[in-house]
Amino acid sequence: MSESSWRPFFRLLALLLAAVPVRAEEPRDARITNAGLEIHYRVFGTGAPILILSGGPGFDCDYLIPLAGDLGKTHRAILVDLRGTGRSVPVAISHDTVNLKLTLSDLEAVREQLGLRRWTVLGHSAGAVLAMAYATNYPASIQSMLLVNSGPIRRASGAAEMDNLAMHLTPQEREEMARSGAKDFGSLFKFLVPGYFYDRAHIAELPPVFSPANFHEATANLMAADLFAGSGDLRSGLKDFSQPVLVIAGRQDPCDPAMQYEIHLALKNSTLRLLDKCGHFSWIEQRDEFYSVVSEFLKAHANR
Repeated sequence: MSESSWRPFFRLLALLLAAVPVRAEEPRDARITNAGLEIHYRVFGTGAPILILSGGPGFDCDYLIPLAGDLGKTHRAILVDLRGTGRSVPVAISHDTVNLKLTLSDLEAVREQLGLRRWTVLGHSAGAVLAMAYATNYPASIQSMLLVNSGPIRRASGAAEMDNLAMHLTPQEREEMARSGAKDFGSLFKFLVPGYFYDRAHIAELPPVFSPANFHEATANLMAADLFAGSGDLRSGLKDFSQPVLVIAGRQDPCDPAMQYEIHLALKNSTLRLLDKCGHFSWIEQRDEFYSVVSEFLKAHANR
């Protein structure tokens, strides 16, 4: 049979193969022991590395698995169970076992185990504050940074978050929360979650693992105290940080545009993007615009 007679067959075969969906690669679990604690993490995909830091502080990172999975389609997304959360909880939680210095050294241990010189760092909420602390202490380890719905860069700005949350609740919800007598964040959780959304219909898209059962109050208190120790202001430590930064958040986020603008002003090489009709989980409420902005930034700044 001549070569020309086979060509239609090969064209058909190519079309059929192109139509077969590619199965997403399963995340790879890994661990490393640092300062006496086994730190767990998962790696999604291949390519330019992106470290993903969860919020709270004190939330297990599992609520970010959908985000890590999406980023893992084009990059190597590394989702770490931060010290004192998830599968990285010490037998006893105290300032000796859970603190900022140890948490940052955990991240460096993961980076070194993966053989990376630098990586892009993405933090959500309090994870973005942790990312800024990491940038202050280990600037040479960071290729670029994405601060997603970031918490405040200084302690004085943080009080607005709870006030803004209350404003997003109905009078009946505020009354019910007050009657509950709850004081700690874990107990307040069920009352506060609606306040983090512009459109409450999107609450159902939060992973079930974003729950009080996945929040570690003791870890949260220890890390929050360390993040804003001393002057309570991270700006001075970031004045010389020159790597590219994307600050992205919802206009209706309780961590409001004023907080995001303050962060933007403190970082000499940053871009600020505010998404309309969007609260604290921008990859859920404004999925298409969020991934469009993030993909553009990563294409330019997340090098292998």
